[in-house]
Amino acid sequence: MDAYGALSRSQDEQIPQKPVHVSQVYRCQTSDASKLCVHEVLGKLKEDGLFDIGGTYADTEPEFWFFYTTSLCHGGNHLLNLFVSYKKTGTFSIDISNSNELTQKILPEDDVPHLILPETMTKYTFKSTKQNKNFFIKTFCFKNLEHFNQTSSLYIPVKITVNPKFELNVNVVKSIKLQHDLSGLLTKQEITDFVLESATRKKFPTHKILLAAHSPVLRNMLKNSELTSMFIDISDNDMELLLQFIYTGTIKDVMKQDCLKLLEIADKFQLVQLFTLAQHVIGDQITVNNAVEMAVIAKKYKLEDLQKKVFAYIAKNPKVLETKAWNDLDDVELTKCLFRYTRSMAE
Repeated sequence: MDAYGALSRSQDEQIPQKPVHVSQVYRCQTSDASKLCVHEVLGKLKEDGLFDIGGTYADTEPEFWFFYTTSLCHGGNHLLNLFVSYKKTGTFSIDISNSNELTQKILPEDDVPHLILPETMTKYTFKSTKQNKNFFIKTFCFKNLEHFNQTSSLYIPVKITVNPKFELNVNVVKSIKLQHDLSGLLTKQEITDFVLESATRKKFPTHKILLAAHSPVLRNMLKNSELTSMFIDISDNDMELLLQFIYTGTIKDVMKQDCLKLLEIADKFQLVQLFTLAQHVIGDQITVNNAVEMAVIAKKYKLEDLQKKVFAYIAKNPKVLETKAWNDLDDVELTKCLFRYTRSMAE
């Protein structure tokens, strides 16, 4: 049964003719989307994880895909970090609920109650220069979840606009200020509550809740700790990159950065989205001379998408097998994987 067939119920129930909930069940058009449906959210908020929500379409073409990470922070706060991947290029905006206040409701056709967030929304505008680029939207912070039905799904009000017109209104101004203030927090020592020290003992004023929200490693180090500072044995530059990603969800001029260094940081602090970002950048920089090195990196960090891209490049560019890097490669398992891939492509 397709999405529209799944919605075929009696007209007395007054069910919409088109899906308006973004989930993995329905094929929702981008212009119709009004809510993100997060299934069994309370169970997922109790653990650290990465979960899909679902996508929207422009006619029959996939256009947006929403996903989220969860983490448990000190003070009994459950964090849901919301992201979106844009399949195309261009400008788009996401209007999303700006409140963390959960309300439980049950309708006659529901088997179990569901949770909803308020309809008051804030607009976030993004510009994508590459296909399948991921963007951080916002973090929701929930607490006292034991009062709700534990099998409930969460509905987050949303509106998606592709190529939005320029609007200088209150919501846009607030959005700009919020995004600016988030990255600007690093320079406002008077409102920080924690200090990270680099290998040179340089002090970096930060915010404990943001560190805990985006890095499981930092969260474990901070958990149940009453300290107001912490030493991390990394360089000043690496610390700046780490904090830049935590506070902004991206790396400025990422194409000019040492992506191997970004992967090291992502691995050290378990930053899932930094892995995704670095993997995408590296995938666009494969050459005959570095393809073998890229394959080794992909295996080391278990980057399956990058490994497939490297293998495909090598299969199309046999000159890679004439390089010194190939002759010096002593990883038998990696070599076997490459030849199995090449043979499957030939078949």
